[in-house]
Amino acid sequence: MGGIGSASTSIDIEELLKEVPDSLQTTLPEEMCIYHVPVDIRQVNKDAYTPQVICIGPIHEKNENQVIKELKRRYFKQFFNRLPVEKRKPVLEELVKTITDGAVEIRNCYEDAAFELCKDPKGCEVKIRNCYEDAAFELRKDPKDHEVEILDCSEDDSSKRCEDQKVFWKMILWDAVFIFELFLKNREFKEDKKSQGKKDKDKSQGKKDTEKYQEKYKYDYIIAKPWLRSAVQRDLILLENQLPFWILDDLYGIVSKYIITGCSCLPKTDCCCPCITFPELTCTFFKKYNKNKTSPKKPLHFTDMVRSFFLPKDLDTKDPNPKDPSSPPIKKLYRATRLHQAGMKFKPKPDEHTIKSWKEDDSIKKGELHFPTLVIDDQTDCIFRNLMALEQCHYPYEAFICDYVKFLDFLVDTQEDADLLIKSKVIVNRLGESDDVAKLINKLCQGIAEVSSCYNRHAEALNEYYDSCYNKSKAFLRRQYFKNVWIGTGTVVGLIVLFITLGNFVRSFF
Repeated sequence: MGGIGSASTSIDIEELLKEVPDSLQTTLPEEMCIYHVPVDIRQVNKDAYTPQVICIGPIHEKNENQVIKELKRRYFKQFFNRLPVEKRKPVLEELVKTITDGAVEIRNCYEDAAFELCKDPKGCEVKIRNCYEDAAFELRKDPKDHEVEILDCSEDDSSKRCEDQKVFWKMILWDAVFIFELFLKNREFKEDKKSQGKKDKDKSQGKKDTEKYQEKYKYDYIIAKPWLRSAVQRDLILLENQLPFWILDDLYGIVSKYIITGCSCLPKTDCCCPCITFPELTCTFFKKYNKNKTSPKKPLHFTDMVRSFFLPKDLDTKDPNPKDPSSPPIKKLYRATRLHQAGMKFKPKPDEHTIKSWKEDDSIKKGELHFPTLVIDDQTDCIFRNLMALEQCHYPYEAFICDYVKFLDFLVDTQEDADLLIKSKVIVNRLGESDDVAKLINKLCQGIAEVSSCYNRHAEALNEYYDSCYNKSKAFLRRQYFKNVWIGTGTVVGLIVLFITLGNFVRSFF
C-alpha cells in the first residue's frame, strides 16, 4: 500500500512541476511601476480610477471609443506636420525601432504582465496576446447565445486582431505622439493667450489679433474646450492610464530636434522649440498642481510626477526619518473642534504648497497647528485617490500623501470640523457644502493600509495639548470672558473694582 501511495505522490509531484515552467520569474520585475488599483480600494469609488475621455496604455484601451481613436490619428498627423517633409519617414522609423527594442522593458513596467508575449500556433514570431486587463481571451456570447473566445487585442479591423507585434508598438506610438502634440498645443495656447493679453492692453491692435488668436484654436477638439482640457488632464493622472515616463522622454528626444517652430532661442524665450525638454512640457501641462514649480528628475509616469509636486523639495532633514517604519500609525487624535475648545488654533501657510513641513517647531506647544492651504474641488477626490493608490502599491513605506490624508481624516470627523478648518482658511472649499468636504475626507482612507505615519509626533503633541487642564481652563476663560474687546474690557474693569472693594473691606478692620 505504501508503495502505491509513493508512486501516486510521485506522479502528482511531476504534474505539479510541469505547471511551474523554468522561465517563470520568482520575483516581480524591477521596472514595475504601473499597477491595477487594488480591489478593496477601487470598490469605494470605481469612477475615480477609470478614464472618462482618453485611454492611455493597455489597461483601459479596450474601452476607448472610435471618436478618440480617430482623434489620436489626427493629432499624429498634426504632430508630424511639425517636422520637415524629408525627416518624417526616418524619424518615424527611429520611433518604431526605439519602441520595439524596449518592448520587454516597457512590458515589465506593468503589473500582471499586461503585455504578455506568446508565440503563435505556427511558431513564426512573437506576438502580443494580453494587451488588456486581466485576460487575453474574453468570453463573449455570439448571436446564437453560444459563448465564443475572442482575442481582445483588437485594432479597427476585428478580423486582424493580434495579427503581430504592430498591436503593441502602434499602441505605444499613437499614445505617445498624441501626448506630445497635446502638450505642445497646450504650451502654445498658454503662450499665445499670455501674449494676446498684453496686446489687448494696446487698443491700437484692434480686434484682428483677437480673431486670429481665436481662429487658431477654435476648431481643435480638446484645446478649444476648457472642460475637455480639464477632463483629459484628469485622465492623464490616473494610475492605470499611464505609459512609462522614460519611453516618452526617449521618444520626444528623437523628434524634438526636428520640430519646426521658427524660434530664435533668444534668452528668456518661452516657446516650444527643441530647447524645451519633455519634463518641462509635462510640468507646464500639469502646472495647476505644480505650485512650487519643481521639476522631478526621473518620475516613473505622470501619476508619480504629480505626487512629487505635493511633497517637500528636500526630505533629507535633521528630524527622525519620516520614512522609518518604526514610526507607528496614529491610533488616537482628537478632532478639530475638540482641539479648538482646548485653545488650539489652526493657521494656514499660504506660501507653502507641499502637504507637510518636515521641520520641527514648537507651534503646537504654543497652541497653533500650521497647515499648508488645501484647495478641495471636484478633482480632489480623483487626484488624491490615484496618488494614494500609487503609494499603496509602490511606496508603502514612503506613503506621505496617505499619511497626510489619514491625519486630516482624524481632524475632520463632522461638518463642524470641516467648517472650522474652512473658516480658519486651512481648507479652501470649492466643492459646495462643508458637509461634502467632511464626507470626501472621511471616505478617502477607506481600504488604505497604514504601515507607519510621519504625523505620529504631531498627533501625540496635539493629544498632550488637549489633555492639559491648564490649556482647557485658559481656553474656557478666553471664550467666556474675553470673546471681544468690550467683554474683555468689562471683565478687566470688573476684576479691578473687585480687588479695590476687597482691599477697602480688609482695611476697614484695621
